[in-house]
Amino acid sequence: MDSKPFGVEEVSHLALHVGRLLFQNNADTAHVEDSVVRFAAIFGYEAHLVVTYETLLVSLVSGEQFRTKVGHRIPSMNVNMAAVTAVDRLIDDVESGGLDLPRVRAELETIERHEPVYGRWATVAALGLTAASLSRLFGGDWRTFAITLLAGAAGTCLRQELGRRKFNLFFVAFATALASGTIGGAAVRLGMSGTPALCLVVPGMILVPGVPLINGIQDLIKNHMTMGLARLAMGALITLSIAVGLFVATVVTRANIPVNESSLLISLPEDALFSALAVFGYLFLFNVPPQIAWACVVCGVASHTGRTLCLHLGIDIVSGTLIGAVIVGFLAQWFAHSFRAPAVAFSFPGVVAMVPGAYAFRAVIGCFQIVAAGPGAAPTLVTGTLALGFSCLLLVAVIAIGIAAPLILTNKGTTRSSQKETGAGK
Repeated sequence: MDSKPFGVEEVSHLALHVGRLLFQNNADTAHVEDSVVRFAAIFGYEAHLVVTYETLLVSLVSGEQFRTKVGHRIPSMNVNMAAVTAVDRLIDDVESGGLDLPRVRAELETIERHEPVYGRWATVAALGLTAASLSRLFGGDWRTFAITLLAGAAGTCLRQELGRRKFNLFFVAFATALASGTIGGAAVRLGMSGTPALCLVVPGMILVPGVPLINGIQDLIKNHMTMGLARLAMGALITLSIAVGLFVATVVTRANIPVNESSLLISLPEDALFSALAVFGYLFLFNVPPQIAWACVVCGVASHTGRTLCLHLGIDIVSGTLIGAVIVGFLAQWFAHSFRAPAVAFSFPGVVAMVPGAYAFRAVIGCFQIVAAGPGAAPTLVTGTLALGFSCLLLVAVIAIGIAAPLILTNKGTTRSSQKETGAGK
């Protein structure tokens, strides 16, 4: 636009609002930057965005006009795929010429105030089902299914209540893991499960911050080093809080989480069924729009059942996880094109069941046991703990690489400079 009916102040304010909505709802850094650059370019401005873990800073330039604006502090980040999808579609509508700036401002405010798609109790029930389904995917019996359903639902209810009361993020993770782990541990002490370790570990798995961990790796891949490290540090600290909560639960209930324990492989049809059910909780938790929910279920089944097939064929779990994540990466790009929605809306719910939360918890608990044993720690405990830690790191890394594979192979999403030049030339 050569003639600018709206000044740089108004455009910079709305560009910052676009970036903040995407960032606080856990879009990756490249997505946030490209969206802000694209929005500003529509109105003839060249945008430069600086993203830190707590706030955003945007500068707009066009001719003699220049404006730098700092956003409000972002206290925490949620995962809200409905908001991310709505912002992306809004930018598409602005680019097609259907909206002016006053309408854009109103739409952004509506997106920010919009209530969650799914109700509180529906989310509690769905995440309980997710925990129970995960227990079956790891070879748990039907009694464990019932115990983890109850523990997962109770933990989710407590998590929502503590979050509503603005408790510290790490305390929420610790308290929720302690409560759900205590329920599972009590059931183990009463002899109600034939797979006792799963009763303690699985309810904590639905708390694992899979999206920040995966986003952190993707930020590193795309050379956003500071944000990548910040996301990984936050995800690691939350995971540590969960592991400490589970450890305290084992102390309280005197139940045991063994460090060295292998999971049972289930049949492919059973894996497909419970992979689909496991996705539902994440659909509700991530506020995925209902119209694309079925596509997320397809991605979840393709990833986890694809990995299980690889394990049945004798392929190691790291390679199998990479194959499953690559499948989801390409499916997500295809669904994104078909539904005019961001690929992350499909990929994150699709792969989060593969995030190695159980590995991380058992590795941390192994570290506690090594410290308690001191120099007399058994070699099998030390080697088992190290193996779990390295496996956890590798699995998170290959999941992120697999999701990013279509962008890496086609070099999409990495042409920010060319977008700037296009915007500046308008």
